Formats: sequence, C-alpha cells, structure tokens
Amino acid sequence: MGEIGMCTATLLEDPMAAGPDELRGAAEAAAEAGCTELSVWGFQLAAMGDLDALGLRVAVVEAAMTWPAGDPKPEADQIVSLAASVGASKIVAVTMEPTLPDLDQARENLAVLVDLAASAGAQVCVEFLPWSGIPDLATAWRLVEPLGPDAGVLLDTWHWVRQPGGPAVDLLRTIPGERIGYVQVCDAAAGASDDVLDEAMTSRLLPGEGVVDFAEVFAVLGEIGASPFVATEIFNPGLVAEQGPVGAAMAMVDAATACGAGRL
Repeated sequence: MGEIGMCTATLLEDPMAAGPDELRGAAEAAAEAGCTELSVWGFQLAAMGDLDALGLRVAVVEAAMTWPAGDPKPEADQIVSLAASVGASKIVAVTMEPTLPDLDQARENLAVLVDLAASAGAQVCVEFLPWSGIPDLATAWRLVEPLGPDAGVLLDTWHWVRQPGGPAVDLLRTIPGERIGYVQVCDAAAGASDDVLDEAMTSRLLPGEGVVDFAEVFAVLGEIGASPFVATEIFNPGLVAEQGPVGAAMAMVDAATACGAGRL
C-alpha cells in the first residue's frame, strides 16, 4: 500500500496567518498521524524547523503562481532552488487569475519553469482551479501536453468534481499515467456553494462524506498506469478547531485510506 502524504496548510485554522508555532505544530501533527511525506507552501517551509527530526520529508513545494504572464525566470529560480534544497520531486504551478490572456505564451513561460525543475529532478504539476484561467482538466492538459513528461497535471478530487462540466472521466482515460504526477484527496458536498473559492478553502469534506466517486477516479488512474504522489488536502478549519491539528490529521489519513487512496 502506498504512502499517503499531507498538505500541512490544511492543519491550520488560518493558513495565511499562521505563525511559527502553528506551522511547527502542523508538521508535528502530520508526523503523529503517520505521514512521512509532505506538500508544503513554500513561504511556510522555513518556519517549520527541522523536519528530518520528525521523520518527515518535503515531497512537494507549492506553488508557482506568476508564470502565465511576464518574465517567468525569477519565480522559477526561486521555487526550484527551494525544491532542490529539500529534495522535493514535485513543484505545483497554478494561476489564481480568472483568465489566461494567451495560452501559447503561458505554455512558453511554463516551459521555463519545467526545464529548470527537470534539471533539479522535479516534475512540475499544473493544478486546475474551477474559478481560474485553468478551470478544468482539459485546459491543464492542453497546456502541458506538448511539454513532455517533466510537465504533469495535479488532480485534486474537489476540483475534479467542481470543474465546469463535472468529472472528465473520458479525457482522463486518454492521458498517459506518468503525466498525472500528484493527486490531492478530499471530498465535496452535493451542492456547490455560490462562492466556490470560499468553499474550496473552508468547507471541503473528508473522503467518503461527499459526492466524489473515488472508486471510479482511482480505477481510471490504475488503467492509465498512473503512480502519483498522493496527499490529503482537506481545507476545513472547523474540523481543525474541533479536533485539533493531530485529531484532524488522523481523521484525514484514516478517511483517505478508507476510500482507497493508499492503493494508488
């Protein structure tokens, strides 16, 4: 059975404002829940202290965000240097902007990050966000397909359900498995919120509590031979407040395991 990693930002009641003690506590909670590999927001990494002492390694650094427009080199240099310093094998790339002004230009800029990351032994995984200029799997795949296997896709199961048009099962079946580099496991309620960004950051559910068809997703990933890094990403500050970081981390790992994520 495969390792299930942890996105440490989800163990914080307010991930954007967390201080060093909270960040260290999130890492400690992940370790106590049995995780050994983390996906970490780059700007939070230094405050977590010595992760080796907790038996933890950073597998993923998140996230390059400004690459679609302008000069991609400064951001690429910074995030690849950070990933190389901790031995991360994945770098996440997203856009929070509502549109991509020019898909071809965005791809050229992404290629700068991809080439630099490859030289450091890391795959860049583009995450599609329903409210963004990369709203769905189809757009993410159009963006990365010509760039080769060093450019992959991040499949977040909440975004998978909330993407325009819903789950793109037929498209996923056509993507080579090596190009699905990272899977984030979480669940979504039956009815989408009017504020999809707020829902994404505050109201995700534990796997098995919502509408994601994990059996179908994992079966298709198996069919295409995907062997991604897998981590929980369940943004639900109410759960953290109620159970504490350790209790929340354990609940996340237990639910992800029960839904079959450890078999990917």
